[in-house]
Amino acid sequence: MDHRLNSAVARKRFLKRLQLGGTTLSLAVITLVSATWVAPLSKNAFAKRLHDPSRHAVAFPWYNRVYSNSFDAFYRSPFSAVPTDSTVVLRISGPKAMTGASILLTNVNGVAGAAASIKMRRMSAADSARFGISPKATAVYEGVIPASDLRTPTVESYMFQVQAGHSVAYYGNNGNGYGGTGSVATDPNLLIGYDLTVYDHTFVTPTWLRHGIIYEIFVDRFNNGNPANDPSPTKNLAIGQGPQGETLVPIQFHKNWNSTPYDPNIVVNVNSKNFLKELALRGDGNFSTDFFGGDLRGIIDKLGYLKSLGVNTLYLTPIFQSESNHKYDTGNFKMIDPSFGTLKTYVALAYDAKKLGIHLILDGVFEDTGSDSLYFNKFGTYPGVGAWQSYLNPRKKSPYSSWYEWSPGNTPPYIGWSGVDTLPQTNTQNKSYQNFIYGMYDKVHPKNPATNSVAAYWLSLGASGWRLDSANNNNFSVAWWTAFRKAVKKVDPNAAIIGEDWNNPTNDGGVDWMTGTTWDSTMNYPFRNAVISFFRGNYNDGSVQNYAMGASQFNATMMQMLQTYPTPAMYAEMNLLSSQDVERILTILEGAPNDSQLSAYAQATWKPTLAQEATGVKKLELVTDFQYGFVGVPSIYYGDEAGMIGFKDPLDRGTYPWGHANALLLAHYRLLGAIRNAHPVLQQGAYVPLYAHQNVIAFARTVRNGVDALGHRAKNATAIIAINDGTARTIHLRLAGILPNGTVLHDALLGGRTYTVADGQLTLTLGALQGVMLF
Repeated sequence: MDHRLNSAVARKRFLKRLQLGGTTLSLAVITLVSATWVAPLSKNAFAKRLHDPSRHAVAFPWYNRVYSNSFDAFYRSPFSAVPTDSTVVLRISGPKAMTGASILLTNVNGVAGAAASIKMRRMSAADSARFGISPKATAVYEGVIPASDLRTPTVESYMFQVQAGHSVAYYGNNGNGYGGTGSVATDPNLLIGYDLTVYDHTFVTPTWLRHGIIYEIFVDRFNNGNPANDPSPTKNLAIGQGPQGETLVPIQFHKNWNSTPYDPNIVVNVNSKNFLKELALRGDGNFSTDFFGGDLRGIIDKLGYLKSLGVNTLYLTPIFQSESNHKYDTGNFKMIDPSFGTLKTYVALAYDAKKLGIHLILDGVFEDTGSDSLYFNKFGTYPGVGAWQSYLNPRKKSPYSSWYEWSPGNTPPYIGWSGVDTLPQTNTQNKSYQNFIYGMYDKVHPKNPATNSVAAYWLSLGASGWRLDSANNNNFSVAWWTAFRKAVKKVDPNAAIIGEDWNNPTNDGGVDWMTGTTWDSTMNYPFRNAVISFFRGNYNDGSVQNYAMGASQFNATMMQMLQTYPTPAMYAEMNLLSSQDVERILTILEGAPNDSQLSAYAQATWKPTLAQEATGVKKLELVTDFQYGFVGVPSIYYGDEAGMIGFKDPLDRGTYPWGHANALLLAHYRLLGAIRNAHPVLQQGAYVPLYAHQNVIAFARTVRNGVDALGHRAKNATAIIAINDGTARTIHLRLAGILPNGTVLHDALLGGRTYTVADGQLTLTLGALQGVMLF
């Protein structure tokens, strides 16, 4: 259950403690903390907002005039998640009649039900005057959450209790839980609290990752550099369905690189006019048994191309020996799949990539193995006794038996990941398995596969980090990934650890995975979902139902992400638009129907009209303008930059169209890569929202006073990004306190176009579906 949905229970306990006199009251000395996340308000602007008639139109009851905003540095400082042993300043304003206010904090230091009441003090007349506030009309209360309440990495929750005489009310997060402006009620159980993420103060993420651009490659489909190691239907077997059920069958190999991946979901109808096409596109009816021949040599051959995109990080889907085309059913964790090359090929890839400043991130699939593996050996493919042989005959002892989760009496008698028989789930609590995955490290002989764990072995052979498959799976724990992190960082302190979690990782079903002691960052699917909702609207891709949102809600969603994710993680987030598990972004932007509206055959043969294609490409350029300008690391799924389309697996795993890439789109990706690499402010600058209305969003990225958003020394800089996903519009951006009058800004997306700051603002006339990136 989401922590915020459960906060009412904590508040009931808190109020009960107040009645029993058991709560700890703390009055802290107020320290004004500056925040670089939100543009500072002028005195006049702040006073105007406090006295906005639209907010004060209702004279009664008094608490309708109470106001706070977690996105505003005046009301919450710092704006973002906070490291342990720090402090947070909170303020709340209301009518002059207010006589008191308190911060009600729950889940203090990660203890469920633990609560604290922190008394707030009324801002003095002198302090009010500094902010242009008239104490005759408005009361402002301020308080500090002390370091003693922020000692443990966790997600805490707070709301306010306000009073006017004997009248009491409460102010909490808005109904959607986005943060920002909140809601008021006389019953605290009708409200949810504001999340406050607390992360380990020692948490750091690799500099090279934060400053990079990621390129994800599904190896079999990227480039065939060595046809000699292509899998063969006469030599290679994969798991399929035979007359007696699950068995090994000959693989299928596409002789035409540009053909469509087989999709067994296609129903073949002998009476259909498309019968022969359906038959051809279905293949032999088995999943993951068709191959195209992409390999590691093919990646080596294209390193120059990848460098031209500005890429500094390659994330490779699994490359270890396996019988399937996707390799998520690992057969041998310490062997390169023969169809991808040899260990020598891998070492050459790591070496050549490093010479170009490109890092390798490998896919770690540790929640299961393949049933056809060295460890489980269900089909007797491997020498020795696997866990399956030992289960069938306990007299045959296997060192791997305890690595799996068994369920005798069921069919099959073991737990499969997500119920899939071919993926027996591993017992992550088993010490032997833990030692195999991350425990062993032979510092003297780091390249010896027998004396090093999987994690350590591949790092020693040139990998720069791990992407963790299904990292929030229920057989993993914070403790597991904490141990994994310690082991990885021992081998390479600068190694990257990216977890796969499709939800909010700071509060995923009540679990905070982003404590600063586990992953460095995540595959940012919430980012993708928000992008689809704003730039496409209502859409169901078969995995997520996206609902249309305007610029204001889109900005609030991004702000909430910036507020709840630990800052070191947020700047290392893998901000993806597509991946091996979801529909390609261009398919969605071109106006494809919902996944459920088309049959498998219709999906395999769907093509956009010329008009849809033109609009989709234009929208993808706009989306990537935002992606490359926003906080985090832009991630490209191979071929998106070439205009590839495809519904979800297996259609999102087509082959890269060498020689047939969309030239305009490819040029745009190259331009964006050059822009991001040339302007460090896009990699490390604070995010300042400037405008969010209808279909237009604008923001600044800034470095001020020689310090970036992570507290590192950096050169002062400013970038202004504006995105118009609608018809032509003219907007005015207030830049007081950000850029002085007379500043000339140059648009990096269209050479020669300049804009000048005048009267404290910047006027932009944006064409339909136009973006600008100004420096």
